[in-house]
Amino acid sequence: MSKNRKENIAWRIKGVWYEGCAAEGHCSMYFGRDLEAPCKSFQLFQIKEGKIGDVDLKGVLIISVVDLFSPKFIDLMTKGGEGGIYISKTTTDEQRRYLEPFFVNNVPNFLMVKKCLGIKHVDINLNQEGNTYHVSMPHGEMKLSLTLGGDRKNPQRLENSIFSLIFSDIKICNTHFWKYNDFGKNWEFKNRSGAIADFDLQGKSRKF
Repeated sequence: MSKNRKENIAWRIKGVWYEGCAAEGHCSMYFGRDLEAPCKSFQLFQIKEGKIGDVDLKGVLIISVVDLFSPKFIDLMTKGGEGGIYISKTTTDEQRRYLEPFFVNNVPNFLMVKKCLGIKHVDINLNQEGNTYHVSMPHGEMKLSLTLGGDRKNPQRLENSIFSLIFSDIKICNTHFWKYNDFGKNWEFKNRSGAIADFDLQGKSRKF
């Protein structure tokens, strides 16, 4: 057994999370409600600062695409779903050595991919024009815009959300579209729920 598997390795990741899902209107699970059918989501993790051990993760982009197993809110974090994980191909071999088990083994304990269908290293692009964000990769893409509040300047936010233990400054978005085609799944959605939030998480794990 390697030294890494015997020791707890410290990690910290800080950045921005972008999500579009299949729900029309805002996702019921933000309000603790069940869905009529299991949801699907396209998520981008933009790591602005971070390390696993001594390995710097600044600037890394990772996409997680999730097909939930259950429509029940209570099952969201425990049962999760299945899906693919996509790591920017600009990452180094050393970064991938830690990032792959970090996401496959759900080291942060909140990721919804419980059954990983595969990991691919691909071109991931994130472009911003004003309040609109466009995420693209070879197997899918997403375009979402912040939903402005009554002052027509600042985005609408979810305050005191049940997900505030994981994410902060959760901003409501309109996902103009998102589509995905890989691992036997072929989806395309228009005008669906979306969110952009900050994350700042840390811990220790032997799961590397």
